[in-house]
Amino acid sequence: MNREARYDVLRVVASFAIVLLHVSASYWSVVDIWGEQFSVMTIYNSLTRFAVPVFFMLSGLFLVTPKRADAAVGKRVLRLLLLFYVWSAFYAFQGVAVDALRGAFKAQTWNDAVERFIFGHMHMWFLWVLLGFYLLIPVARQLCAKKETVQYYLILWAVFRYLIPLITGTFHLDTFQAKIDSLGMDILVGNFGYFMLGYYLSILDIRKEIRAVIYAMGVISVGLTAFLTIRTCRASGLYEEIWFSPASVNILIMSTAIFLFFKYTPCLDNVRIKHAGLWAVLSRYTFFVYMFHVFVIEKLNLIGITTVSFPAVVSIPVLTVFTFAVSMLGAFIADHIPVLRKIVMLH
Repeated sequence: MNREARYDVLRVVASFAIVLLHVSASYWSVVDIWGEQFSVMTIYNSLTRFAVPVFFMLSGLFLVTPKRADAAVGKRVLRLLLLFYVWSAFYAFQGVAVDALRGAFKAQTWNDAVERFIFGHMHMWFLWVLLGFYLLIPVARQLCAKKETVQYYLILWAVFRYLIPLITGTFHLDTFQAKIDSLGMDILVGNFGYFMLGYYLSILDIRKEIRAVIYAMGVISVGLTAFLTIRTCRASGLYEEIWFSPASVNILIMSTAIFLFFKYTPCLDNVRIKHAGLWAVLSRYTFFVYMFHVFVIEKLNLIGITTVSFPAVVSIPVLTVFTFAVSMLGAFIADHIPVLRKIVMLH
């Protein structure tokens, strides 16, 4: 499909939201549940929860279109594996390098680093899930060959991932849920549905009135995410993230609303948008930003600059903008070093 500037902008927005998510969540499970800081962090965090589903939706949009050229699944999988372990090595062996420079190398440090290298850093789970999606591209394209088929899959996905768990959770029907789980239909209860949803929404024509309702529901979902998270945590005395999960109906609605807003906003089409070339470049840098921004956050925390150093209402946006800007700068530098570009960038 031809490049569409609106999706470049959406990718950059989602990338910024990911940085905001990790900044606002860095001390979320440490501060007092009853304190103002916790409420502020939860509100900021709730604003970001569309980001991961939208990244999955954008990946699906561009990869499962039936009319695209050969999927080249093998090359994509090998490329992603290379990127995974290059970045994993970057995060895993930092401590080893520091200890070696200080002359305080320990065998245990090396063993721990090797284990981290194998499994990847905390935020790298996304690549492993994407790898699974890549393996299913040929299957997904067959499902998308007919609108009715992908629609049928998405209905099943909505029922088994959202509707049934909502009912069984609300009425404590644990035995019934266990019976449903025993069906073993894992492809209907994971994030692969978002992968398919991105393509389906891109070909679906939705009337303006219905879109307005979806947008309103999306705004309400943001508020509900914050409200329900705060209420659930304070009721249980635990830091519970159930309402932050892509498996929550509120996140599905929020993500769908955001995706449709960018699809239908007139000023974001290829003709009207300003600086489309710049957005295309920034979109190309978002993978590096995703992989690198956690490093920036960790180093800031290491020198004592954290979200709790100042009031969260100020520290979170300031640290987010700084981290995002530094990560984008890192992407720009890496993109202009040929050897480095090949092993750390996903184009």
